[in-house]
Amino acid sequence: MAGKPQRADWSEEAGFYEPLPTYMELAMAAASAHDALPAPQRPRLPRLSIIEKLVAVGIVCLAFYGMALIGCGLFLKAEAKRTGFITQKMMSAELQYADFGIRTLHRQIN
Repeated sequence: MAGKPQRADWSEEAGFYEPLPTYMELAMAAASAHDALPAPQRPRLPRLSIIEKLVAVGIVCLAFYGMALIGCGLFLKAEAKRTGFITQKMMSAELQYADFGIRTLHRQIN
């Protein structure tokens, strides 16, 4: 069995004391580290079949349509209430200035 030599060669010592890498070498190494291809994107709903995804989209669409109908109903109710206030003010103004005097027909006797 060959043993390890007792004395190290000059080439081994020179390899141990090599200079540190320059900034340019470090920058090139960092740039090459980011050249890797990005990981492929995973699907958003990987466990669902196409039919299940379509059903989920349909449910979401129905939910949005329902919210739109509720919004329209609330708008109509608010508009009716506003119109009722305007009509009530107009009617009270007409009643305030109305002439409720009792008119009797006077017969003229000749």
